[in-house]
Amino acid sequence: MPLTKPEPAHPIRPYPLARLVVVTAGLIAALGLVTASMLYASYEDTLRNQKVTLRNMAIAFAAQTAGVAQAIDSTARRTATLYRARGAGVLVPGFVEEHAGLAHPYLLRLVVFDATGRVAASVAPAEGGADLPPPTLPPARAEGPQISISNVDRATGHGILNFSRSVRDAAGQYAGTVAAQVDSARFESLYRLIELGEGGSVTLLHRDGTMLIRGPGYPAGIGRSFNDTPLFSEQLPRTSRGAFESTSPINGNVGLYGYDSVEGFPLVIITGMKRNVALEAWYGRLWTALAFYLSLSGVLVLLAWRVARDARRQFRLIELVSASEARLVKRFDYLDSIVNAVGAPIWVLDSERRIVLANEAFARLVGRPRDVLPGQDEHAVFDGSDEDRERRYQAVLDQGASLDAAGTMRDGSGETRTVIQLTTRLTAEDGRAHLVNVLSDITERERAEARLAWLAEFDPVTGLPNQAQFGRQLAARIAQAGEGAEGGTLAVVALVLERLREIVDLLGHDAGDRALQRIGELLRTAFGERALVARIRGAEFAFLLDAAGGRQAVEQFATDVHALLSRPISVDGRDFFLNPVLGVALSPQDGRQADELYRNAQGASSHAGSGEEAIHFFSAGMHTELGHRLTVEAHLRRALERGELRLVYQPKVTIDEQAVVGFEALLRWTNPELGPVSPVQFIPVAERTGLIIPIGAWVLEEACRQIGEWSAVLGRPVKVAVNLSPRQFYQKSLLDTIRRCLAQYNLPDGSLELEITETALMSREKEVDVLMHDIRALGVDLAIDDFGTGYSSLAYLKRFPVSRLKVDRAFVRDLDRDEDSAAIALSIINLARGLKLKVVAEGVETQAQLDVLRGMACDEYQGFLFSRPLESDDVLPLLERGQLPG
Repeated sequence: MPLTKPEPAHPIRPYPLARLVVVTAGLIAALGLVTASMLYASYEDTLRNQKVTLRNMAIAFAAQTAGVAQAIDSTARRTATLYRARGAGVLVPGFVEEHAGLAHPYLLRLVVFDATGRVAASVAPAEGGADLPPPTLPPARAEGPQISISNVDRATGHGILNFSRSVRDAAGQYAGTVAAQVDSARFESLYRLIELGEGGSVTLLHRDGTMLIRGPGYPAGIGRSFNDTPLFSEQLPRTSRGAFESTSPINGNVGLYGYDSVEGFPLVIITGMKRNVALEAWYGRLWTALAFYLSLSGVLVLLAWRVARDARRQFRLIELVSASEARLVKRFDYLDSIVNAVGAPIWVLDSERRIVLANEAFARLVGRPRDVLPGQDEHAVFDGSDEDRERRYQAVLDQGASLDAAGTMRDGSGETRTVIQLTTRLTAEDGRAHLVNVLSDITERERAEARLAWLAEFDPVTGLPNQAQFGRQLAARIAQAGEGAEGGTLAVVALVLERLREIVDLLGHDAGDRALQRIGELLRTAFGERALVARIRGAEFAFLLDAAGGRQAVEQFATDVHALLSRPISVDGRDFFLNPVLGVALSPQDGRQADELYRNAQGASSHAGSGEEAIHFFSAGMHTELGHRLTVEAHLRRALERGELRLVYQPKVTIDEQAVVGFEALLRWTNPELGPVSPVQFIPVAERTGLIIPIGAWVLEEACRQIGEWSAVLGRPVKVAVNLSPRQFYQKSLLDTIRRCLAQYNLPDGSLELEITETALMSREKEVDVLMHDIRALGVDLAIDDFGTGYSSLAYLKRFPVSRLKVDRAFVRDLDRDEDSAAIALSIINLARGLKLKVVAEGVETQAQLDVLRGMACDEYQGFLFSRPLESDDVLPLLERGQLPG
């Protein structure tokens, strides 16, 4: 019968202590947030209420000030009216007593000025008023009341307020001015009636910013302008009445302020209070709230501690009760955990072949939920019976031994799996025999082993045989053919795609892999029946073929390979030229061992070039040449630091006038051990090893230095052309190097020319276009060297900002003997003329060649006919003589 997990008698759920801690902390945090928000709201309300109070106080003081000012101004106006009616002299002793309505308690003296500004009359109704000096006369003919302060006592800050008003006659003409003088202390006593706390103040200011009165007193500020304070610069322009918060210009304290304009007068009342004074009541509420918050938090923590303590006690009691129940469940859980921890499918069958127990791995294998498997017949789970399995079960039951067997089966998804099934007999508690089955799925292992076996023989990118298989096949073929056996000649062809790297550099490694897959498919389709095709590494492939047809047949095979891969290959919508080169080695003359034969084919490929020389057969002399090339490379690596390199300069001459118009800088190398080394020998080595980058940079800088020196001596620019190798042309630092050299040696525009081969321009046309225009923008001319020997394109000539084409010496050499060379040279010259480009012919050595070029209207030439390359010291004498060299 199926095994089932026993249920515990009393499910135990320990008290959630962690949740209690989280809840308590959350309550304290929430209480803190509520308290903080209430305090903040109270803070804002306190500030707002204090501002409203200060504004209302300013309004009240402004109203009182306006009443006093209107009374004083009324006295001045009545005086002006009497003065105008009676004339001068009306203000005599007894005048104020006679006209009591003119007097005011604050009034010290009345002064009348005539139209010329002289005092016409004055009267002092208050004691001490007669001793006052007359006020300063306000601007003549000023309209409305004018207010100013004078006679300020710097000890007390008290002064005399002067209320002035113009007097006009019946015709409306200016007749004088009436001034009423008032003691500012009377106003100050008025402003002291309300206590605004420490730092509080009530201040009367003129609308021009002048402080007139302040309570409490501030002697240093009376008469001083405060026009640059926020009151005048920000608040009053917006509204004549309001409140704001700002820093006091007097003591630097942050305060709250209310202000109001005095109606009818150019006066402003501002009431102020320090912010900490305004917040005194709020500070009290703050400390009360904090005390309440801390007290309540303490109570919550205490309650939480008590609950946690009781919970821990209860939990210990529950643990004692549940321990016995856990032991009942533990046996089944332990077995279940072990069975499920095993990654292999495990299932137990009773004598009726019903499933008693199954683990998760078995449920995944058959594609059914685990909880529905107990009690099901195995035949139903495995979709039918298996006679071999049934016989194995019966043998296990009869013999009591364990048996295993390998075979295949379908899993729950219908996929065929390769498995090994181990079956063991087990006696259950009821004494009946059970069958324990363990299944090992070896499907992925077999696939992995097959994949590894395949990878050991084939290239994963192209699917072609790899280097290991190629080597074994080659060794087997050599052993099978036997040394010198008839018909046993073999050929190994090494193929290198020199420009495959450009695809990776431009489009990335994924594009490079797609290109390799395309190449592998082309080679397999075209030559799979004629030869064994393998990918060795990177951009290197190899072919093994029967050479019974002789050298000519092998050469034809290599030519077919070269022709196939010389076509452009399209990757991501762009065409690339791979520049294939091939090396061929024949067995047994070029090698009797597999590695020797392939190594010689590789060596032959390294000697192959472009065009007709793209296929090269191995020869014994290559070892000597290789040794010499390695010697040249070893010395070349230190030639620059030892100062063994120098530049010579080949003159460029106009064909018609025979005038020197420039030079081409040519690199020469003289080694103490090797002697003079031809550029034909060391330039390819520099290109292959990457030494051309530092050497090319030195050539560019040395040529620029020489141009600057010659130009300074002659007082006019000297033009020199410098060759750029393709690797140097693609350096990211090239533009910065050119810019630095031009600036360092102060070269004028057009004095430096860079010569670039067609090969360097054919790929990366967008990048080349941008680079060439950037170089041209620096004032450097551009020329295409060896024009006509590469993949010429009229579209490139039209697009790129070149100024010269150089006809290769291969066409110039046979101008007077070969009609084809002459036709090509003429075509180049006519093409250049149509594109408005200059043409320079290279390698002119005979007068006949020059005559042909002159007939073709070629622009310039260079060669031994005019001069061999000159040392730098011989250039200036040639330019100064202005004649042909001897």
